[in-house]
Amino acid sequence: MSEDDIIGYVDPLVSSPGQKPAVKVSCTRDTFTSQVFRLGAGFKHPDGPPVSHRRVEAIPQQTHQGKPQFGRIGSFARVQSWGDTLLERAESVSISFWCLPTLPERAKHDQFLFSSLDDGGGTGFECFLDKAGQLRLRVGGSNAVQEINLSMRLLRNRWYHLLLRIWSTSGIVTLKAEAKARDIGELAEIFEESHSLGQPVRIISHMPLTIGGNSHACRPSTKPIGSGSFNGKVDGFKVETRSGAGHISTLLDLDFSLDISTDKVRDLSGNEHHGELINGPSRAVTGHNWDASQSAWTHATYGYGAIHFHDDDLDDAMWETTFLLELPSALLSGCYGIIVHDGVSTDFIPFFVRPDPNAKHIPPVALIIPTFTYAAYANEHLHDESREVHFPGDPEKKDKYFQTLMRRPDLGVSLYDSHNDGSGTVFSSLKRPVLNMRPDYSMWLFDGPREFSADLWFVDFLDRELGAEGYDVITDHDISEYGAPMLKKYRVLLSCSHPEYPTYGMLDSYAAFLGNGGHFMYLGGNGYYWVTSHDPGRSHRIEVRRAEAGCRTFGLPPGNWHHSLSGGLGGLWRSRGRPPNQLFGVGSCAMGVGKGAGYGINDEARSSEQLSFMFRGLESEVIIGDFGLVQGAASGDEIDRMDYTLGTPKNAIMIATTKLAGGHSDEYMLFNEETLYPMVKLHGTTSDKIRSDIVYFETPSKGAVFSAGSINWVGALAWKGFDNNVARMTANVLHEFVRRSRCR
Repeated sequence: MSEDDIIGYVDPLVSSPGQKPAVKVSCTRDTFTSQVFRLGAGFKHPDGPPVSHRRVEAIPQQTHQGKPQFGRIGSFARVQSWGDTLLERAESVSISFWCLPTLPERAKHDQFLFSSLDDGGGTGFECFLDKAGQLRLRVGGSNAVQEINLSMRLLRNRWYHLLLRIWSTSGIVTLKAEAKARDIGELAEIFEESHSLGQPVRIISHMPLTIGGNSHACRPSTKPIGSGSFNGKVDGFKVETRSGAGHISTLLDLDFSLDISTDKVRDLSGNEHHGELINGPSRAVTGHNWDASQSAWTHATYGYGAIHFHDDDLDDAMWETTFLLELPSALLSGCYGIIVHDGVSTDFIPFFVRPDPNAKHIPPVALIIPTFTYAAYANEHLHDESREVHFPGDPEKKDKYFQTLMRRPDLGVSLYDSHNDGSGTVFSSLKRPVLNMRPDYSMWLFDGPREFSADLWFVDFLDRELGAEGYDVITDHDISEYGAPMLKKYRVLLSCSHPEYPTYGMLDSYAAFLGNGGHFMYLGGNGYYWVTSHDPGRSHRIEVRRAEAGCRTFGLPPGNWHHSLSGGLGGLWRSRGRPPNQLFGVGSCAMGVGKGAGYGINDEARSSEQLSFMFRGLESEVIIGDFGLVQGAASGDEIDRMDYTLGTPKNAIMIATTKLAGGHSDEYMLFNEETLYPMVKLHGTTSDKIRSDIVYFETPSKGAVFSAGSINWVGALAWKGFDNNVARMTANVLHEFVRRSRCR
C-alpha cells in the first residue's frame, strides 16, 4: 500500500440491522467499487482454513466517485466566538497563561501557543515556536502581518508563566515571563523584553481563538496537511483588555481544571466564551502548581489545571462521508467488511453488526469481539525504529500496512506508542482507518495474525459447530453501552483471543452473567488486564492510563494515573483488586516472542467423571496443542495461569498445563507485577510462574467457566482446518455448555 492506495473506515464501527453507517473512503482514482461480505477466516496459511468471506447479496455492488482525503492531526482548544467589541475599543490586550514545552526544538513544524490571526494576516495575533524553537509573535497590520522574534527561548519540560501585552496604537509589544525551577539545583528566573513595530496594529479578530494550535483550515483536505499543534501543557488562559482610560476588562478566563471529563473548556469571565477541545488532548494531567500532595484530580483542589496538547493527537479524522451503507433489517449479527477497489488497489474495511434488539429468536451463544483491544492497538507504530518507543524490527516483516502508516501520519498512533514528544498516549479512537484491523493483517512481531485477523478463525469455528444462525456476535462497545441486560439474553459466552481492555462496568456485567448461571469460555490470553474507560456518548474513544505496573511500553508519571473520563485509578485491574483470576480462573503472567508450547493433560482431570465430557475423542492424548499457526503451538504470545492467591476460585481444576509438556523457553519472561526482590527465576525454564493453564470451574448458580490461558489458542484451534485436539476439546466444552443451557 502507498499514500495513493485506497483506504477507508466505517462510522460508527458497530451498528444494528436497518441502520445506515457512514462509509468514508480516500481514493485518488476517479471511481471505485464496493462490495459487502460477511467475514470468516481471512489470513492465508498453508495449514490453516481457507479464506471464507461470504458475499452479502442483499447489498448490491456499487460504484462511487473517488476523492483523496487527509485529516489534520494535532490537538488544540477552540473558542469559536470571542472577539467582541471589547477588542475593537481596546488600547491594549494582554494574554497570560502557563505553559510547559515538551518538544520545543524537534517538532519540524511551527507550534502555536495561541492564534486568532485571520488568513490574510490583517487582524488578530498569534504566538508560536518556530521549527528552531524560537518564540515568535505575529500581529495583524493594515498593510501586512507584523512579526517579532522574541529573544526568550523556552526549554523542554520547564514551566513558564507568559504575559504578552500588545498596544494597538503604538505597536509596542512586551513580554514578561516567569520560569519555574525544574529541580532543587535550578533557580527560578524572570525575563522581560519590549519591542516596537513602529506602526499601529489591529488586535480585533473575527476568527476563532485557538490554544495549543492554529487549525483554521477546512477539514479534511485532498492533500496532506501538517500539524500546527503545540507539544506541551497549557495551564489556564486569560485575555484582558485595557481601554484608553485605563479600565481593565476580562475578555476570556479559561479554567482547564473544570469539566475535565468532557471536551469542553469553561470561561469564567462572565462572557460565556466557552470553548471545545479538538482531537482529544490529555486532561487530568498535573499543572504548574502540582505539589504531589494529591495524586487524584477528583480529590484535588488545585494542581490539575493543565491540558497536554500533542501534534499527533487524533480523535476524529473527520473525513467526508463517501456513501451510506444501508444494512438490511434481517442481517445477521457478525463481522463484516466492505471490499473497495479502484482498479489498482484494494482495501477491506471492517465493521460489526450487533444483534437485532427486537429479534424473536435469540440463540443461546454469543461471541464477544474485543473492539476495545482493536482500538488500543489501532495503527501501532512499535515497529517504527525512528520513534522513542519501539521494538527492533525485521524489515522483511514490515508489510503493506506498515508502509502506508509510514506515509500517512494523519492516521494517528495507538495506546502502545509514545507521542512525538515522548509522553505516553492515553486515548485511542476508531474514527479513522485502522490498518491493523484487516482480515489479512500479519503482526510484524510474530509473523502471523493477531487480534482481529486471528479472531476471525473463531467465526469459522462457530459457523462449523453451530451454523451462522446458531450464535450472535456482540462487541465490547455493546457490553459497555448495554451491560448486564444484554448478556442476560445468552447462556454461553465466548471470548476471542485477546480481550485485554474491559471497563469496570463490563467486569460487573460478566460477574452478573456468571452469578445468574451463565457459562463462559475464555479462549485467549492477557485478558481483562488494563483498566479502561469508555463514554458511550463518545463511543469511538477509549482511555487507558499506564500506571506503576503491567507489561507496558511506557509509564505515565505520578499524578497522571487517574482517568479523565471516569476519574478512576488507571493501571491494572489486578492493582484495583479485580484480577481476572476472580472471574475467569486465570490471569496474565508472562510473554514471549519465541516458539510456543503445548499443554500436558493433568491425569487427575482426565480421570474425573465430572470432566469426562471434555475428553471425548481425546482419551489417548497426553499433550494437546503442540502445533499452531502462530508461534507453532497453542500456548504463546501472552499467557495466563491459575493462582489461588490472586483469586482463582478454590474449586478450580487445572485441566492441563504447559509445564507438563516441557514448558516455555527462556524467550518467555515474567511480567513485572509478578516479580519481587530478589529478582531471580524470571525466565521460562527457571520460573514455575511462567506457564499456561487450562482451567475449569463451576459456579454455585450452576454455571461454569473454561479458560484456555493463551492468546495463541486460536492459532492451534484453526490448525489443519479445525481438525485437531485443541479444536476437539473446545468443541466438547462448547456443546456441553449449550446442552446444559437447554436443560435449564
